[in-house]
Amino acid sequence: MSQRSKLKATAREARQARQARRIINGIFIGLIVLMIVVLVGYYLVAG
Repeated sequence: MSQRSKLKATAREARQARQARRIINGIFIGLIVLMIVVLVGYYLVAG
């Protein structure tokens, strides 16, 4: 493998890792927001 293709592969892996972390963070933030919305809705209906 040439040096250039190794660098491209390394850059691609780093980009994919960043993208995966971003997706996972987005999922967790979405779940937290959903939980807050459900709790607020429950307290409005029950209260």
